[in-house]
Amino acid sequence: MKSKGLAIIFGLMPGAGHMYLGKMKRGMTLLLLFWGSLALAFLLGMGAVCFAMPVVWFYAFFDNLNLTALTPEELKAAPDPFMFGLLDGFELKRIRAFEGKNALLGWGCIILGVIMLYNTFAHSIVSALSDLFERLGFYVGWLWDLYYNLPQLVIGVLIIALGIRFMRGGKKKPEDLRQYLGEHSESKQ
Repeated sequence: MKSKGLAIIFGLMPGAGHMYLGKMKRGMTLLLLFWGSLALAFLLGMGAVCFAMPVVWFYAFFDNLNLTALTPEELKAAPDPFMFGLLDGFELKRIRAFEGKNALLGWGCIILGVIMLYNTFAHSIVSALSDLFERLGFYVGWLWDLYYNLPQLVIGVLIIALGIRFMRGGKKKPEDLRQYLGEHSESKQ
């Protein structure tokens, strides 16, 4: 039997109390939401994302309190969905980019590497280009604006593309299309 006191103490860190109580998927979801919002705010300079942190913290804390009030049988029967069940039945293997065994880890490394290269070299490159353009008599304020806003611009474009993909749905298989066209043409007759 788990200690309610320890569960409440662990519950001060979003997700940790859930993990202590055996709800690993729920705990990992809350942990990722809390620290992910902090990482996004820090890496992309989007301080407004930090407003999500208290919401996640309070939700996690009070959800953990509710779980500690359950009997061991009720706790065992309580659902433990990952990402609040939003990804139930969703398989990364269906997405072409994630077909390989280690593709998710590979994509994570690539993205982290691009961010590190950008943080390391972008300022030097923009500074050198800025000096060159100023010597030639061109206004370079736009170059510095691009440098500072490029991460937000890239993330914004990716979010829009992801939203469009969700709205369009997956690609239709030829048999699905024939079935749709067949049903559609039959209803016209």
